Amino acid sequence: KTKHGWSSESMNWCGWHNDHGSLTGLVPAIYLERDGTPVPCPDEQAGLYIKSRTGKLVHVSLPLGSLGFQIGETSQIHTGGILQATPHAVRGCIDSDKISRESFAVFMEPEMDGDMDLPSGKTVQDVQRSTGHLPLTVKTLKSRWTPGMNFGEFSDATFAAFY
Repeated sequence: KTKHGWSSESMNWCGWHNDHGSLTGLVPAIYLERDGTPVPCPDEQAGLYIKSRTGKLVHVSLPLGSLGFQIGETSQIHTGGILQATPHAVRGCIDSDKISRESFAVFMEPEMDGDMDLPSGKTVQDVQRSTGHLPLTVKTLKSRWTPGMNFGEFSDATFAAFY
């Protein structure tokens, strides 16, 4: 738990998950008062968090003018597990009734009928080899993806698992 009493397993704005697409592009967050006036982040613990492959909690801060990218599960499948999806969550500000956190993400993914096949020589076990670091709310790939699915079918299975 942190000094504010929240645990690394629960976030109050956007809970732990992996993006199911290929790649997510992110811009730095900005914080606004109710009237739209930009302000510095009033809560040093607010923002984007990721879990490393060793389970370490990492608070990510993108500098103004930069772009950040997160790997999605489709890239994990398409690379046969060489790339691994980035488990992440967002913690809002303590004074979230007075200050809003604004951000923008671009989700890049295949066409809905795009294949979700493994590279030659890779196995399902290669893709799903690393799950011990995942937060409890992140559903494993093996619960939603099977070889032969297209991206639309994988998306449907993912949405059904979370919603």
